Amino acid sequence: MYDGAGYFGFADQRDVPTVEGCLKRSLKKLLNEDVPIIGASRTDRGVHALGQVISFKAGPKIEIGDFPGALNFLLPADIRVLSSEEVLDDFHARFSARGKEYCYSVFVGREIPFNLRNYAHHARRELDLPAMEKAAMHLIGEHDFSSFAQEIAGSPIRRIDAIDIIENAHKMGKFLEFRFRGNGFLYKMIRTIMGTLIEVGLNKKSPDKINEILKACDRKCAGVTASPHGLCLIGVNYGK
Repeated sequence: MYDGAGYFGFADQRDVPTVEGCLKRSLKKLLNEDVPIIGASRTDRGVHALGQVISFKAGPKIEIGDFPGALNFLLPADIRVLSSEEVLDDFHARFSARGKEYCYSVFVGREIPFNLRNYAHHARRELDLPAMEKAAMHLIGEHDFSSFAQEIAGSPIRRIDAIDIIENAHKMGKFLEFRFRGNGFLYKMIRTIMGTLIEVGLNKKSPDKINEILKACDRKCAGVTASPHGLCLIGVNYGK
């Protein structure tokens, strides 16, 4: 898991801090060799993860169960390895995944608490949750999500299995969690969906407008891209 606030995303980049870069440097110190790693998701700058999965191949220099403690000793405090296990040779952290779950958090209130400013989108006005729930229902199923993505590589077809909205009271306002489960998500897809749903919640778009946006297959038809701070990778599914 990692706090993405201080990183330019997961994928390694030259001259800027990334999660993958930190992991590779720590593995090199631990194993005394360069170890290529594969991440289940290439999260963007500022995006967090509680359930990121990586895979790599290494020689028998350290016991499998000792990796978390050894790596956490070398890693910065905002990146933590929770567990490790041996997998089959054909396992691939990204391509073996059958589905992913993300959570997008929104704080509704006049002022956002300081401890949430890097972990939630701030909505100063009340949101129409029933309208947002109705709009979200149009997104369930397999669709061409071109209108909700940027820099599409390959097929724009994706399947969303569920979008659950969880509401929690807060003494300074309201804390909302939008949980997305699906077989995969395009670049900035969830953040664009959230930007559009927030516009629905502010009554700037009708819930039924989502159908028109989907059919248009045009990014200009959807709403703005919401802040990355509210997005967190919850987990990756490798089951059937």
